[in-house]
Amino acid sequence: MSILTRLLGRVAAIVAATTTVVVGSVLVAGPAGASVPVGWPVSDKMTGLHLITLIVFIPVILAVVISALVLLPGVLRGEGLIPKSPKAGEDAQPPAQPH
Repeated sequence: MSILTRLLGRVAAIVAATTTVVVGSVLVAGPAGASVPVGWPVSDKMTGLHLITLIVFIPVILAVVISALVLLPGVLRGEGLIPKSPKAGEDAQPPAQPH
């Protein structure tokens, strides 16, 4: 057997096992059986805008804020956003010291 055939067989086995586990867990899972506790208001259904806000807008805003917090110190020091290539005469590391 060639290496490619064995590799494809292993990949197929992993995909089949993963698919079986995912589909099995979805089929076995049922709806939640809990009811709203006494004294809690029954909430209205979620609107499409609220769903999009939770799934898209909040993660995007968090990613932008985290990126800005990571990049801002380097930009304020004057390093810029893109790393600069070393000049032709400069080595990236100091020369090795003989023992």
